[in-house]
Amino acid sequence: MGRYTFKKFFENLKFNTAGRKNCTGRGPVRPPLSSSPAYMNFKLKLLINNSILLEYYLCVKLTLFCINHLQNRIVDQLQLSMLPKGLNFYISMLQSCISINQLRQLHAQILKTHLSHNLFLLTRVAHTYLKFGYPTVGQTFITTIIKNPPLFLYNETIKCYAKRGCYRESIDLYYHMVGKGYKPNAFTFTFVLPACAGLKSVTDGRRVHDDVMLFGCECNEFVATALIDFYGKCGELGVARQVFDEMPVKKTASFNALMAGMVLDEKFDGVLLLFNEMNKMGIEADAMTMVSVLQSCAHLGALQQGRWAHEHVIRARMGVNVYLGAALINMYARCGSIDEARQVFDKMPQRDIVTWTAIICGYGMHGLAHLSEYLFVQMVSSGLKPDAVTFVGVLAGFSHNGMVEKGWYYFNKMSNEFGVKPALEHYSCMVDMLGRAGRLKEAEELIRNMYVQPDSKIWGGLLNACKIHKNYKMAERVVPEILKLDPTNAGWHVLMSNIYATSRKWDQVAKTRRNMKEKKLEKSPGWSSIEVAGQIHTFLAFDQSHDLSKEIYEYLKDVKQKMRAEGYVPELDVVFEKVDDRKTKEEILFYHSERLAIAFGILSTANGDVLRVMKNLRVCVDCHNVIKFISRIACREMIVRDVKRFHHFKDGVCSCGDFW
Repeated sequence: MGRYTFKKFFENLKFNTAGRKNCTGRGPVRPPLSSSPAYMNFKLKLLINNSILLEYYLCVKLTLFCINHLQNRIVDQLQLSMLPKGLNFYISMLQSCISINQLRQLHAQILKTHLSHNLFLLTRVAHTYLKFGYPTVGQTFITTIIKNPPLFLYNETIKCYAKRGCYRESIDLYYHMVGKGYKPNAFTFTFVLPACAGLKSVTDGRRVHDDVMLFGCECNEFVATALIDFYGKCGELGVARQVFDEMPVKKTASFNALMAGMVLDEKFDGVLLLFNEMNKMGIEADAMTMVSVLQSCAHLGALQQGRWAHEHVIRARMGVNVYLGAALINMYARCGSIDEARQVFDKMPQRDIVTWTAIICGYGMHGLAHLSEYLFVQMVSSGLKPDAVTFVGVLAGFSHNGMVEKGWYYFNKMSNEFGVKPALEHYSCMVDMLGRAGRLKEAEELIRNMYVQPDSKIWGGLLNACKIHKNYKMAERVVPEILKLDPTNAGWHVLMSNIYATSRKWDQVAKTRRNMKEKKLEKSPGWSSIEVAGQIHTFLAFDQSHDLSKEIYEYLKDVKQKMRAEGYVPELDVVFEKVDDRKTKEEILFYHSERLAIAFGILSTANGDVLRVMKNLRVCVDCHNVIKFISRIACREMIVRDVKRFHHFKDGVCSCGDFW
C-alpha cells in the first residue's frame, strides 16, 4: 500500500460525529453542551482518540520507510544476480535445490556461463540429479558430457541404479567402468553387489567377487558383508558362510547378513546357533538381528526361545519399530500363543499396515475369523488402506471356518473397493475355501477362469479337496495340470495315490507308486516337533531314536486302553496301504509322529503346562480324534500347528469344530 493511500486512510479516520446515529436510530449524535460535565468528558475522549491515531500513524510511516528500504535492497540483489557468478555460488545453489524442476532451471543457467565445462561443477550437477533419483541422467553425464568422469560419479550412478531397482543397468555400468580402465574401490563393490543380489545373478556376482580379490578389497568389512548378503540371497549359503568365516573382524552387520541368508534358506536352527555365537563374542545385536531370530523361532515353533529373544529386546532397550513389532507378533502367533501376540500389538505406540497385517494374519491362521475381520474393520476405520497380504489373512480365517459367502464378499471387495488385484495367494485361499465346503466344481471353474496363471499349489488345493471328498474322477483331471507345473514333486504322486486308496482303487495305487519308483521320486517324511525346556525334539512315525522312546510307547499303549473305554474307534480309512488285518492297520495309525511328540511332552512337562506341537503335514482324521481324547484324559491343553492351520485342543474339543 503506497504512502498516499495510507495518508488518505488516516484522513478518513478523523473523529466525526456528524454522520453517526444515536442509539435509537432517530437522528445524528450531537456533542453535549460546553457548560456541562458531559462536554468535558467528550473532549477528553476526543483528545485520547486523536493521540492514539497520531501514534498509530507515525508507526505506519516508520513501517513504510523500512519496506521501501527493503525493496531497494532486493532491487540491488536482483541487479547483482545479473552479474557473472562464481563456482562457490553454484555449488551452494545445487546444495539448496529442493526439486527436480529447480535443478533443471539451475542447470540451464549454468550452461549459459563460463563454468559450463567445469569438471567439478558438472560432477556436482550430475550428483544432484542422482540425489533426485535420475540415474539415466547421471549416466549421460558419464558417457557423453564429462570427458573423464571421476570414480565417485560412477559409484554414485551405480548405487542410484541399484536403489531404483534397475539392477541390470547398475551391473552393466560397472562393467563399462572397469572396461574404461577404472580401478573400483570398496564403495564400488558395496554398490554393485546389492544389484547382483537383486537380480539373483550368481554369474555376475561371482565375476564381481573375482574383481574384489583382484583389487585387494576382500578384507574390507563392508565389502565382505555385501558378499555375504549377495550369496545368502542367491541361495549360495555355503559360500556366504565361507566369506563370513574368513573375515578378520566380524561385526553386527556381517552377522545380520548371514542370518538373513539362513532364514531365506530355511536354516532356522543355524540362525539360533549363530545368535548364541554372537552373544558369546560380545557383539551387540540390533533390531535386524532380532527380526531374523524371531522369524526362526516362528518357523520352528520355539516359543520359549522366542520369549527369551523378546526379553533380550527389552533388556537391550531396543526401540520396537514396526518391523520388530510385526516380527514379535508373528512369532507368538505362529508358536501358538495368539494372546501374547495380541499383547504385543496392544502395547505398540505406533501401528502401520505391517503391524496390523501381522495380527490379522495371526488370528486368521488360528481360525479366529471374527477377530480377524473385526481388526480389519478397525484398521480401515483408522485410515489405513489394506494391502494384498492383509486380505490373505482375512480370507484364510474365512477358509478355516467354511465361511464361503463372507469369503466371496471380501474377495470382491478387495478389488472393487480397495483396488487390490487378486494374486495367486488370494485365489489359493478361495480354492481352499470352496474345496473344504465341498464346492469342488465351483473351485475348478474359478481356477480355469483366473486372471493369472495358476501354479501347482492352487491346483494342489483342489486335489486335496478331492481327497477329502473322495472325488477321484476330478482328481484325475487335476493331476495332469499339476504335473505340468511341478513334475518332480513326489508329494503330488503320493496324494493321488492316497485318493485312489480312499476309493479302493488298489491297482491305480500300485501303478502310481510304480511310476514314482521309475522316476526315482521320494517323498519327504512327515515329522512333528515339540519344544521342551528350550530344546526342540523332532519325531518321525514309528520313531524309536529318542532317549525316552520306551516310556513314550508305554504311555501310548496305556492311553489307548483308556480311550477305548471312553468309546474311541480308529478311523481305518486313513490307512493308505493295502492291509487286510485290522490290528496291523491300528498299529500303523497309532504311532504317527504327532502322537509321539504329545506323549513325550506329557512325560517331560509339569501338569497343567500347555503342549505346543508343530507338524509339517496335515493332521489326519484319526490323529485329530486321538488328540481330543488325550486332552481330556491328561487334562492338558494342546495346540497343534499343521501345514494348514492351528488346532486348539482342550477338554476333548478342538477349536476347528472338526472342520479343517
